[in-house]
Amino acid sequence: MIFSMRSLMLALCACGVFSAPLKADELIRAAQSRLSKLGYYKGQVDGSSGSMTCAAIRRFQVAGNLKVTGELNQQTITELGINKAVPAPSYTAIGGLFSGGPLARSGSEAQVAAIRQAQAKLASLGFYGGKHNGLPSEALTTAIKDWQTANKRRPTGKLDAATIEGLKLGRPAKP
Repeated sequence: MIFSMRSLMLALCACGVFSAPLKADELIRAAQSRLSKLGYYKGQVDGSSGSMTCAAIRRFQVAGNLKVTGELNQQTITELGINKAVPAPSYTAIGGLFSGGPLARSGSEAQVAAIRQAQAKLASLGFYGGKHNGLPSEALTTAIKDWQTANKRRPTGKLDAATIEGLKLGRPAKP
């Protein structure tokens, strides 16, 4: 299918992409996140507007007795409690998490898999409460440091050899 620029702009406007001064993807991500927490949105919080996002906005507007447009207009943004200065998620460089460790020179797929595994393991141990998305973050670094401290290891916040071994990462889970 080929869309004209005008059709594309109209479609974006219909979902409210241009109704606030935030970058479109930041605004949509914030709305998706809030709508998800409220039970109106079941899709992936990815900052991409689509039919699921527009439908969730409409459901929220109906439930809140707002003007039903399916758009992220100012009234809807305000009712969702979205601050116009929504910060982007803060992530740290993936290389820094592995520097000096056995996975420092591994490919990104292996590193992302190791991060996911670490997130899940640290969550099961009560050290991490974030998403298991394979992305490094300040929350993950803090969880690693907390685990290292609790296990009498030097708190580097890195997935070094001792931490990988201690968390038993890279090994199949026992049934």
